[in-house]
Amino acid sequence: MAVLRREQLASMLPGGSPERPIDVPSASVVEVRARAIPCPQCGGELDVAEHAAITHEGEPLRRVDARCRQCGTRRSLWFRLVLVRPN
Repeated sequence: MAVLRREQLASMLPGGSPERPIDVPSASVVEVRARAIPCPQCGGELDVAEHAAITHEGEPLRRVDARCRQCGTRRSLWFRLVLVRPN
């Protein structure tokens, strides 16, 4: 039961679903940011298995499929490329 609850909570955090992507300035930082997010089950480090550019409901997003080094939990993290403009 606790595992399911932690997964539900993780899906509501930024990056946990396509509806809540993490804004990043460049595709080159997507994998770095994904590795910095701890596993919601054990707090372990994530290894990136795949980084894909996809379109979700008409919006271009990046999906990172990752797996925890410690417990093996698989998860997808979502990112949106946002152009940063100088002031």
